[in-house]
Amino acid sequence: MDPPRINLQKMRPRKRSLIINGHNTSVSLEDLFWEELKNIAKEEQLSINQLVAKIDENRNFEKSSLATELREFVLKHHLKKK
Repeated sequence: MDPPRINLQKMRPRKRSLIINGHNTSVSLEDLFWEELKNIAKEEQLSINQLVAKIDENRNFEKSSLATELREFVLKHHLKKK
């Protein structure tokens, strides 16, 4: 059996602009994480900006970047579903 093909385009981080609590910011994440954040936001009936703001509220600013926090959120969300 052949190994699955990996889409390298989805592996490269892309910078996107967001508004968090009225402040403009940008975050670089891989497309896979952006897609999953959009899906989670839709499930929770929130905009992507609202979801990211909610995640950002609970972030320890000294320990992790927003991008790291978003990746962890997506991973934890999917682990809870299992």
